[in-house]
Amino acid sequence: MPVIVRPATEADPPALTRLDLTYPTDRILAVERSGEPPEHTFALRWRNRVPAAMAVYATYTIDRLRDALTGADLFLVADVDGEVAGLLMVIVPPWTDAAEITDLAVDIAFRRQGAGRALVDAAAEWARDRGLRALWVEPRADNHAAVSFYVSLGFRLSGFNDRLYSNADDEDGKPTVYMHLELG
Repeated sequence: MPVIVRPATEADPPALTRLDLTYPTDRILAVERSGEPPEHTFALRWRNRVPAAMAVYATYTIDRLRDALTGADLFLVADVDGEVAGLLMVIVPPWTDAAEITDLAVDIAFRRQGAGRALVDAAAEWARDRGLRALWVEPRADNHAAVSFYVSLGFRLSGFNDRLYSNADDEDGKPTVYMHLELG
């Protein structure tokens, strides 16, 4: 099945709101600390989560998607066999020469068929064409598949913050994971 990546259009939001963006949360990336301040040693380790559950990556409303059409620096859609399979959004903050993948979502029925890879490859090409040095992303710590996916594309772990969020994202010590891909 060929994957076609194209810029998002005004016609896409209704189909994008129907994407099934659930993923299994059977493993969670957790921070382990050892040592005494200021000489801490940190390790990120996968922990099995029992019972495993399903989580939702994001929910997209037509209004949110329409705002992204004008607000994102790059908004791509992946089509597989004529069906919308996923999306990718990128912003370039004014304070850096790197681009952030703010959203990468592939419908559960189309995963492991190349749509995610095609979207990230297109974003990397777009960023290189603009002279940007890197792409970065913050996958959820309970999304083992996403972290593994980014590693398979050459992204490296470049940091974490286990105190960034004060909401449910920080349950069970889930850190915010920072990953980047050098484009040079």
